[in-house]
Amino acid sequence: MKRHFCFTGLLFSTLVLCLPVQAIAATDDGTGFKNSITEEGECGHENLGKLQFLNNADQASGYEVTLKAKVTREGKISESLETQKIEAGGKKRLGCSFSDVMPLTSYSWSIISETKTP
Repeated sequence: MKRHFCFTGLLFSTLVLCLPVQAIAATDDGTGFKNSITEEGECGHENLGKLQFLNNADQASGYEVTLKAKVTREGKISESLETQKIEAGGKKRLGCSFSDVMPLTSYSWSIISETKTP
């Protein structure tokens, strides 16, 4: 009888811990966010860069999204935070991943947080 309770407790604990993780991972691209950063096209110095966009996959809600910008210039990396508002189902251009002027600079974005807007 003791074994039965131990096994049941272990099974229940596993289900409780695993189900929320699967629910979050199944929402979209694995980040848990409705918004994503995509790259397409060519831009920048000798067309080495890609156009970067913030995309909202939620067709019903707008968001305020906090982004981290990572800038690499002359071997030095700096980071900053920026907030963007994006409408439901929207697409917003963030810029090019590689500059067209000297000193050549690369840019990358990542999503830190998102909050639905009313």
